[in-house]
Amino acid sequence: MVSNEGSEETGEEPRLPTTATVEKVLQNLEFNSPLNLTPITNFIRQEVVSRISFFENKISKIWLFQMFVQLGIPQVYLFAALMIFSGMMVRSMYKKSVYLLCNLVGVVYPAYKSIQAIDLSTNDNEKGEASNSSIIAFNEQKQWLTYWVVYGWLQIADNWSNWLLETFPGYNFFKLIFLYWAQNDRSKGATLIFEKLLKPLLKKPLINNIQNTTTSQKQRQTFRQKQQPIQQSIITRRVVEGIPSSSVSFRPDPPPEEIWKTDTVATSRESEVKPYRLNSVS
Repeated sequence: MVSNEGSEETGEEPRLPTTATVEKVLQNLEFNSPLNLTPITNFIRQEVVSRISFFENKISKIWLFQMFVQLGIPQVYLFAALMIFSGMMVRSMYKKSVYLLCNLVGVVYPAYKSIQAIDLSTNDNEKGEASNSSIIAFNEQKQWLTYWVVYGWLQIADNWSNWLLETFPGYNFFKLIFLYWAQNDRSKGATLIFEKLLKPLLKKPLINNIQNTTTSQKQRQTFRQKQQPIQQSIITRRVVEGIPSSSVSFRPDPPPEEIWKTDTVATSRESEVKPYRLNSVS
């Protein structure tokens, strides 16, 4: 069992016993191995050790866990036994009621995080000031709103669960992995789905409207640019011929009706609307 007295004296954050033990094993592998295992051990630290530390930190604060530690049971053995027992319970629930397990994994933690995101957004609105916390609240809301959309579509897909199980025997297992990936704070799967899939689909109609508007504006600018050299050449020729400037006629800007006719987008709309107009009474 690792003691925390030294860390308390130095003021550093105490290291959890199980996390320290796993870290020590990884360091021994790096030191004694003839190969360079640093990329593998760093990946294990990032994906496994960090999660062990997170769960150990949460569990060590439970009063029942602290009571067993005070009775003299080493915290490393107690945490390992608790993890093994939890794994056996999840395995038993998966065999007996996989549908209930999928719903628990898909609802309990996301509902808790969604309530936190709502509370964080409410506090920012009460303060009435934009800060880093407001950006965090926006990202959290985007993450969990997208997650609930994805989870809802998965629930609809479960109506054909018999067909899915016949086609994909491991459908429920992969569904559990997908739900964990979508709601995990590290992977941010739901945010990734929003950025890569939903956001381009939502922006497509808006982009088309902007392109149509930009095209019509460019056509009007091109028409005006073509008229300016013609007017300038007429003025220059008449001035050379000695015609008074007062008699020089300028071609006025085309009326809106003419611009409307030169606009291909507007012309197509005019042809669509024209059959529905009432004939004028003579």
